[in-house]
Amino acid sequence: MKNIVDIYDLFIFDLDDTLVITEKYHYEAWLNIIRNNIDVNFYFDYSIYCSIFHSNKIDNIKKYLKNELDIEDVESIIKEKNKYYLNLIQENKDKLKLIDGVLELLTNIINNNKKFIIVSNSTEQNVAFFCELFPILNKCSKKYDGKLLNYKKPDPRSYIKVIEEFPNSKIVGFEDSITGIHAMANVKDIDTIFINNKDYFHYDYIIKNYNIKLTIENYNIFICI
Repeated sequence: MKNIVDIYDLFIFDLDDTLVITEKYHYEAWLNIIRNNIDVNFYFDYSIYCSIFHSNKIDNIKKYLKNELDIEDVESIIKEKNKYYLNLIQENKDKLKLIDGVLELLTNIINNNKKFIIVSNSTEQNVAFFCELFPILNKCSKKYDGKLLNYKKPDPRSYIKVIEEFPNSKIVGFEDSITGIHAMANVKDIDTIFINNKDYFHYDYIIKNYNIKLTIENYNIFICI
């Protein structure tokens, strides 16, 4: 297989479960926040969580909180969850890991004078935390966090913005969820790589309904031996 770094000029990475293994901390945060605000006995397993909180529908989380859980002040609940999540990852920072093979891929990108960027719906504080914990992430050319993006994923305009700011580049992007895949795969100038495994709730739907360049479980396939 040809070295991917020889093919592309710009590499786009989502953050959660695309660079760093984190999604189960988001799950734990949402589960606890809902229990604290709605019902101490509330429960959904991880797969059901992904079916609801990962979506190709814009503002799906807000709609779920309001329409299904009868939460009126949705913005406050989201802020509370973000705070809980940040505390959770700070408490567990020694357990956090990069996705297998991504350190080697990023090093290869940097050594070949290519560019990579981070595009995440996550908060500015979360992105900053991970960049401090894993210094190689700070070598990206730009970080797009939830505050910087005018249109969050799954809105494709989040990636159209990237295309406009990095013109004349051959671009490949990595996304792990249907939310990100929907945003990225609907932008024709980005080759989309889906990184996840077959246990992911939306896996089959993504494979059948989106133009995916490649599907991988980790980045080891790109390590040059």
